[in-house]
Amino acid sequence: MSKRKELRQLSKNQLIDEIFILREKLSKIEHYLKAFDNAHTPSSKKLKKNTKNKEDESDDDSSDEKKKPPRFPGKPKGSNGGGIKLPKPDKIEEHKLDISPISGLPLGKPIGYRVKKIVDFPDKPIQTIEHRFMQYKDPKTGEIVEAQNNLPKSIYGKNLQSIAIMLKNITNSHEKIADFLRELGAPSFSHTTVKDIATKYIFALEPEQKKILSEIKKESYLHSDETGFRIDGINRYVWGIFTKTRAIFMAGKTRAQKYFKKLISNFKGVLVVDGYGGYDYYPLKQRCWAHLIRDFKELAKDNSEINNQLRRLLILYEELKLLNTGPPNEKEINKAKSTLKDIVACLQTIKGASKLEKLIKNGENDWFTALYYPRVPLHNNHAERELRSVVLLRKTIGCIRNWKGKRWIDVVMSVIHTWKLQGQNIFQKLRAVQT
Repeated sequence: MSKRKELRQLSKNQLIDEIFILREKLSKIEHYLKAFDNAHTPSSKKLKKNTKNKEDESDDDSSDEKKKPPRFPGKPKGSNGGGIKLPKPDKIEEHKLDISPISGLPLGKPIGYRVKKIVDFPDKPIQTIEHRFMQYKDPKTGEIVEAQNNLPKSIYGKNLQSIAIMLKNITNSHEKIADFLRELGAPSFSHTTVKDIATKYIFALEPEQKKILSEIKKESYLHSDETGFRIDGINRYVWGIFTKTRAIFMAGKTRAQKYFKKLISNFKGVLVVDGYGGYDYYPLKQRCWAHLIRDFKELAKDNSEINNQLRRLLILYEELKLLNTGPPNEKEINKAKSTLKDIVACLQTIKGASKLEKLIKNGENDWFTALYYPRVPLHNNHAERELRSVVLLRKTIGCIRNWKGKRWIDVVMSVIHTWKLQGQNIFQKLRAVQT
């Protein structure tokens, strides 16, 4: 009550001042909460709304309002197997009875049947098939003729070769692939055979890789990243450029700028990248905010002043994500630029923050390029995800030892990862390749 009395004693102008102070405080609170509760916040991270406790619920028993029925986990009865869609059967097996196991009497004709579908390999996954091509003598010319065929030149069929390539693509060694296929019924399959099959696919998929490289350069934006990879004991790199539906790898080069220039020659769109200086020559770039935030978090662990600036940066990033969903708003973009400049000015006064200050300054306006171009993201996470396959391969094989290893990454991995991004059936696509 004392608070109300105090307010009643204030003049009209004083009350207006109080209202403006409260509005300003509320605005700051809402501004801060945007970083943690907005359209981009996952449901698991959203602020929880107050819910009634059990005592409150028991007090509402006499209410006339309809209560919601209790919720039970799982699919309701009669939903037919949890939504798993099985393919049409390739073969139907009927399990019959002649004599009843209960009475021992003859059963006669069945009155119905129950269905159970099983997805499995056949009992003998790898079979040897002898193809006999009947030969005929042409009645007019006397030449020997026979039916045309689409069989591979190798003694190993398309299915077996395709599976070998898929196993290699998920970073299995040649020896492990050979061991696995021998267990399935290919007794003479060796690690050399795997190498030979992989080499044939390198040549067979080269036209497709060139086509992808040509198409990817026509996109409005590209993600780019690189990772280390040793070649015959020498430190080299694998470069990668990616879109949502295409992937190109280039292995065996240094981190020198000239190799990347060659890779994206004739590309005119936006390049989404991290802070590596090799990209500085390209005029239209979007710097990765995810990298910047990670660097901030690392230095903010033991520094409360940097942590304060990190909070400001997170709020700014949330605002940028909202701006990124609509057409360019020059007024809001300029506000965001001013905020980032102010963060830099604050970092200049903090001991141990020079690295972050320099990082932001080096990016200049490249932190805001995506706000002027539709669909261009503010981060380079897509490139990092796609390069993980190269990192896994590096852990498995250690290094590339010859041109075949390099071309496997350049050609086969590029094509398979493109098919994967496009949602294609990789096994069927490999089967269709002539080897």
